[in-house]
Amino acid sequence: MNRTPHNDPALASDRSPIPVNYVRNLVELAREAGLDPSRLLAHAGLSEPQVYSAEPALRFDQFRRVMASARELSGDPAIALSLGQQLTVTAHGLLGYAAISSRDLGDALQLLERYFRTRTRLCLPRLDVEEPWVRFALMESYDLGDIRRPYLEVVTAALVAGLRYLLGDRFQGAVLTLPYASPDYAERYQELLGMTVRFGADTAVLSFPAALLREALPMADASSRQMAAQRCEEELQRLEADQDWASRVRARLMQAEGALPSLEQLATGFHLTSRTLRRYLAALGVSYRYLLEEVRMARAVRYLQANLTVQQVAQKLGYAEPSNFTRAFRRWTGRPPSDYLGNL
Repeated sequence: MNRTPHNDPALASDRSPIPVNYVRNLVELAREAGLDPSRLLAHAGLSEPQVYSAEPALRFDQFRRVMASARELSGDPAIALSLGQQLTVTAHGLLGYAAISSRDLGDALQLLERYFRTRTRLCLPRLDVEEPWVRFALMESYDLGDIRRPYLEVVTAALVAGLRYLLGDRFQGAVLTLPYASPDYAERYQELLGMTVRFGADTAVLSFPAALLREALPMADASSRQMAAQRCEEELQRLEADQDWASRVRARLMQAEGALPSLEQLATGFHLTSRTLRRYLAALGVSYRYLLEEVRMARAVRYLQANLTVQQVAQKLGYAEPSNFTRAFRRWTGRPPSDYLGNL
């Protein structure tokens, strides 16, 4: 199968809807900033009935247009951070209620790790405890294109706001690292988030003292937590049943840290034989190798945009020689890696 890998952000639009309440929050935030909501939505090619209807979600491309229009019309490049700060825990639906009802922060974060995809599948969390620290990483499932930075700003700011809501003044000592170069408004991050923020990392990661995991939550309620978690599980099973196998494999590859898993390793994780997984992918007209190259390309672009050198990127992607990586990158994109360095 001779196809050129592509990780078009438009691919996310069909498989990863955005809860419409997040867009409504953005519209209300824009209103508070003095923008006319009707003008904002018109600029994005949307109408108020689309945003305020009973439909539970908007397509990714619609969310993308609203976010871009809000930044352009407000003149505030950090408006995505402000939106994330404004999202309350209950804005996340049943997942928010489950988190509030958890016995302690560790319990809440385990729920968040499992059910995060019921809110968005554009990135997925990975919780790692390495005493004395906790790493809560956000692994990107798609190449988000020009909305990558504002999307991660919304998600990380909402995560920080949620942890502060759960723990109050007990939430101390956190550090946020982000996978892109420092923007012109970098000082706004520390101002709005109230913590140390670093740029140029491989992955978005919120780190904080592991002792906080054992902090009890004031609204803990075992029965409420069980009910909300059960509803989240039902929603997760429905969503995963609707997701095709190419999307599942792509998401697992994008979420992987370090070496990318083999077809056999992925099949084991899905409780399948490698032959069965290969057959499922072939039925969709793709192969494991195709998806692997697609993910390598997306990772390469991210690393280059974070100002890693070509040699560093080649090493991270498992190429023995930078020249081999450069040839592969030209095959994927038609351009040399140097064209993407720091190109945000």
